[in-house]
Amino acid sequence: MRERAHQIRGLFAILLLLTTSLACGSFAPRPNATPTPWPTPTPRRPTSTPTPRPRPQAISLMQTATKQLNAAASPEPDQPTATPTPPGNIALGQPARIVARTGLNIREAPSTKAKRLGRFGAGVLVTVVEGPVQADGYIWWRVDDGYGRAGWVAGGDGEDLWVNGDIGEPRPVNRPVRLGDTVMVTVQFGRSLAVRYEPSKSSLRARRVLRGTRFAVIGGPVVVDGFRWWRVQRADGLVGWAAEGDGEDRWLSPIE
Repeated sequence: MRERAHQIRGLFAILLLLTTSLACGSFAPRPNATPTPWPTPTPRRPTSTPTPRPRPQAISLMQTATKQLNAAASPEPDQPTATPTPPGNIALGQPARIVARTGLNIREAPSTKAKRLGRFGAGVLVTVVEGPVQADGYIWWRVDDGYGRAGWVAGGDGEDLWVNGDIGEPRPVNRPVRLGDTVMVTVQFGRSLAVRYEPSKSSLRARRVLRGTRFAVIGGPVVVDGFRWWRVQRADGLVGWAAEGDGEDRWLSPIE
């Protein structure tokens, strides 16, 4: 009987324990839960007023103004005025002939106001070394005759040609004779030129020659009796001395 009572007490204790557990919940410890933080609110940017789009006409005006400002800030260099193609078939480094009837003034620079250096006679053969330059209403060329005279000459006045690259056949020119020239007798029509044995008016005449006779200048000059004398030789072997001129008329003219 005692054992049964003891068993009953044990069962009663177990039931009491179960009843208390159901009433109070589980005795197992709950895990510590991490609290979820509240999100930090992002500050809102102030709403900006939208910029109105410019109209096409305003854009065009703005572009034009920008171009004008850029042009004023960086001006383009002035473009030189193109020189028109000059007449006369003149080319640099090539011969040309002075064809002005009264010759041409030689200038220090391509300008009518430039210093005058001398004058080229009509028919003189020159070499073109520089140009063309347009100034004072003329087209200018720098030329050299190969005998120490060089400078700028006007090529024409728009109507008459004064310098021509088409030199044509050799012709007598109005310039002083130089040793080595080929010359032509250019006395007045109907007259003749005396070729003498010595450079003097009193020397014996070797021959009288007509206008148009050609000689090679092989000696001289010698100044006697107020004349410049040159030793000349004709193709047929005639040799002697002839006067260049009398200061007014030229009796011997170089052929160029």
